Amino acid sequence: MREDYMQLTAPVFNVQTYSIHDGPGIRVTVFLKGCPLRCLWCANPESNLATPQLMTYGTKCTGCGRCLSVCPKNAISIGPDKNGKMIAITDRARCVDCGKCVDICPNEAREIAGKPMTVKEVLDKVLRDKLFIDASGGGMTVSGGECLMHPDFTEALLYAAKQAGLHTAIESCSFASREVIDQVFQYVDLGLLDVKHMDSDKHKEYTGVPNWVILDNIKHVYHDLKVPVIVRVPTIPGYNDSDENIAATAQFTRDELGPDVPVNLLPYHRLGESKNESLGKEINWSIEIPTDEHMEHLKAIVESYGLKAQIGG
Repeated sequence: MREDYMQLTAPVFNVQTYSIHDGPGIRVTVFLKGCPLRCLWCANPESNLATPQLMTYGTKCTGCGRCLSVCPKNAISIGPDKNGKMIAITDRARCVDCGKCVDICPNEAREIAGKPMTVKEVLDKVLRDKLFIDASGGGMTVSGGECLMHPDFTEALLYAAKQAGLHTAIESCSFASREVIDQVFQYVDLGLLDVKHMDSDKHKEYTGVPNWVILDNIKHVYHDLKVPVIVRVPTIPGYNDSDENIAATAQFTRDELGPDVPVNLLPYHRLGESKNESLGKEINWSIEIPTDEHMEHLKAIVESYGLKAQIGG
């Protein structure tokens, strides 16, 4: 490990404490910005780009106009939202995400998603919860975005966490070079690895990339690097929730990984839709939330392959 590893930086948009869904026990989950995929259903669209981004919240805005006076690009005006309420509206073509409007807003109606943080700054935040982490058998999880887009930082953060006695996990789409996989996973105790679709053409249509690199990397992590993995399937109605795709995912897990590898089915939720609105993006799709009955049906399919299945995780 390089001597200055504690000073390496990456764009971080959240350090979430008391997380109970990203690995065993109580954890701190570190979310990095930047992702090579563009999933239509992304729950964290503010994580797609590796640069800071302005997010606005019209429900909090009173239309006071203070932000207009500080914008260096004259990108803000007062106008009606879709319900006729007068609010500050940002011209995204002019906005440079400088954050001056955020600093002056009295109502917290604006924020910048993402800021550079050092390994030391992140680890200091994580270790504030070490008492709860240790008592629960928890640890630290690095997520995103895609943490493999920042391999030097992620490697250093995981190494530092291991030095501090923490269990480590990463949430990943596994779309990276084999060199990056080997670099990062040497300090990983558990891989929470997404399989979004077993049909490579559909995977590319829905996410922007084919799936063969992902599947090969998952096999490499489990068999060659000997890192325990949990296969996670974001379950998106109309896209990857067919019986055939879930069965194919279960068969891949059993035959290419092993019968001891669990599968977590993660039901779609709509948190990403409001975030897209806050980023000024048009939402021209509608995805239904899967019913409990449908999720139980898919869980039974996975279990029919002799695998342990869980809804959520």
